[in-house]
Amino acid sequence: MKVRKIIAILAIAALVSCEDDDGPDTSRIIVGGPTDSVDPGGETGGGETTDDPLLYNATEYLKDIVNFPMGNIVSAAKLSNSSQDEFREVLGNEYNSITAENDMKMASMYVGPDDYNWSDGDEIVDYAKANGLRVHGHALVWHSSIPGWLNSFDGTDEEFETLIENYIKETVAHFAEVKDDNGNSIVASWDVVNEIWDGPVLRGTLFREKMGDDYASKLFTWAREADADVKLFYNDYNIAGEPGKRNSIINMVSDFQANNVPIDGIGMQMHLNHNWPTDDLPLSIEQIAGTGLLVHISELDVKANYGDDVTELTQERAEEQEDQYQRAGYYYTELVPEAQQHGITIWGFRDSESWLYDGGNDWPLLYDNEFNTKIAHRGLVAGLNGEAVE
Repeated sequence: MKVRKIIAILAIAALVSCEDDDGPDTSRIIVGGPTDSVDPGGETGGGETTDDPLLYNATEYLKDIVNFPMGNIVSAAKLSNSSQDEFREVLGNEYNSITAENDMKMASMYVGPDDYNWSDGDEIVDYAKANGLRVHGHALVWHSSIPGWLNSFDGTDEEFETLIENYIKETVAHFAEVKDDNGNSIVASWDVVNEIWDGPVLRGTLFREKMGDDYASKLFTWAREADADVKLFYNDYNIAGEPGKRNSIINMVSDFQANNVPIDGIGMQMHLNHNWPTDDLPLSIEQIAGTGLLVHISELDVKANYGDDVTELTQERAEEQEDQYQRAGYYYTELVPEAQQHGITIWGFRDSESWLYDGGNDWPLLYDNEFNTKIAHRGLVAGLNGEAVE
């Protein structure tokens, strides 16, 4: 359902609604939510049908369903752009946590030796404070986000390490400054380092070359020295789906814990396919939760056409995608203890804005190009409500 139609529909729905307290409240039409018919036999209903089988009118906001944060990605440019009203409305309706897609990565902030440009990140934090949102910082160090000047740095390894130490400490301390009314930093957590594992082996990166195989432990130690309270995460893809990589990450975490290296959580990116992973999905969540750390589904999307075998989103493929979103929400809600639930972050709003869009050949997100809610959203809602895929 498009945002611009919501006011009229709400007015009509308010006039015609006559459900009693025992029935589903189908009068509350919501922008951003699942798209399917209300299931009279289901525990939670679902939403209202549309003429398009790929869409539905949501009756629940994601953030209202669960007690943990629901997040999505933002940029400073979109938050301030006057043409992005629909985006900001869906963001406010559905989510209470935000992650900067690119604005808080090293290449965006570290402009020269001991020289920083935090302006875009500051705009995001200020918006979050004004709108009661949590910020998850992403990502302090990633091999694919290195500023050009640092890539070509010709100083000694010791000088390189000092540059990284200063960057970590200055950046974490800076973003700890903005507090909410309770004195808590708006930036509640950071992905300290991203994707250091290439399958089960340590990835070859500039940081490893200059700082040694133990560079990740140094990054976490410096981040903790800069902020005693911020939650520190390791973040990676295919933790679900690649048991060898997952085992290496769990072993790294165990080594950190044994050697008092500060780490608070693991980010499971969850870039899934419509039919992968299957059995390994719940197993991976159980094993990551078994570390005792916070668990963040940090970049959730579900590819519908990874094999390039369809030319449009078919109803069959959309329903498979819906089921996979439902599994992700269900297993996270059911298998991660409440005290370890850092939240679920979706990696984008409209399909056309996804990093996986591929010129219109994939449709991995919860909203179509017009901000209509897809049935993928309905699946996520069902999973968050504790409904398993049949």
